Amino acid sequence: MAIEALERLCTKVLKECTALAEGETCLLITDLEHSRLRLALADAISACSGVPILLGLPEEVYLREPLPKAVEGALAKADVVLIHTRRLFPQKPRRLAVELGARVLSLCTVTEEMALRALDVDYPELSRTTRRLAQAFSKAEEVFMISRAGTELRLKIKDQPVVYLDGLAREPGKISALPAGVVAALPVPGTAEGRVVLTGSLASIGLLQEPIALTVERGRVMEVRGGAEANRLREILEAADENAWLLAEVGLGTNPKATYTGNLVEDERVRGSGHIGLGRNTHLGGPIHSSLHLDGTLREPEIYLDGRPVASRGELAAL
Repeated sequence: MAIEALERLCTKVLKECTALAEGETCLLITDLEHSRLRLALADAISACSGVPILLGLPEEVYLREPLPKAVEGALAKADVVLIHTRRLFPQKPRRLAVELGARVLSLCTVTEEMALRALDVDYPELSRTTRRLAQAFSKAEEVFMISRAGTELRLKIKDQPVVYLDGLAREPGKISALPAGVVAALPVPGTAEGRVVLTGSLASIGLLQEPIALTVERGRVMEVRGGAEANRLREILEAADENAWLLAEVGLGTNPKATYTGNLVEDERVRGSGHIGLGRNTHLGGPIHSSLHLDGTLREPEIYLDGRPVASRGELAAL
């Protein structure tokens, strides 16, 4: 039954998220030879009367730049590109496909269990909610975030990039990712002040057993406090470069089916959750260059845009 449910879900995803049409080529890039989700995606392409092209790439190939010419050629010719890999696929080849008019949908690190849980959503409604919040962020000047755990962070976002993932890549040159449902804004450099207490999860560590408290001054993390996981975060930052300590993004999740698993690809999407990013944000349109980009999540924060609430303790405010 699980494979049948996956096939139905993947067919729904391809139809609603990519609008794959009869006769269109759909390139499926994967390093998961024995994944039932990979099989379901391939079957869904055929169910939509698309032309499946399967490209198996080991990690050591797709994580090394540049990609082989044959891979770039396949990306250049596909109508739809699906990326289903164990690790995050590089940004440059994604952008290449988008620039050439493909509709690109990333399912990097998505497991069968995650798919059945967090991909089975009402995409038109999720898109409307996510886009409304993205618009609210783009019009705001200031973000204020607090939480019962002790977060109290204020930062300026006026005229800064706002990015969102609503899961829809239905038009040429569009890209999105699943699970869908996240909005993030980049801070005006040097404006973030206060305290962030991470209580959900942290990239490279997973679900947090103890809170990690970050003191932020002029956009930079000045102190990391907590237990063993805080010590591990401090080691990661100290092993990187100076810019790794900079606050790179702040945002919230909108997906009603997502839950905390320790995988940030899903955790950042939890409806009403908050997240911050440290280090590099050039891939989001920002100015911070760093060898590191690290995201962490906050459970049930209160988030305000210019004093107006947009999220409160796991719920989204009506906009």
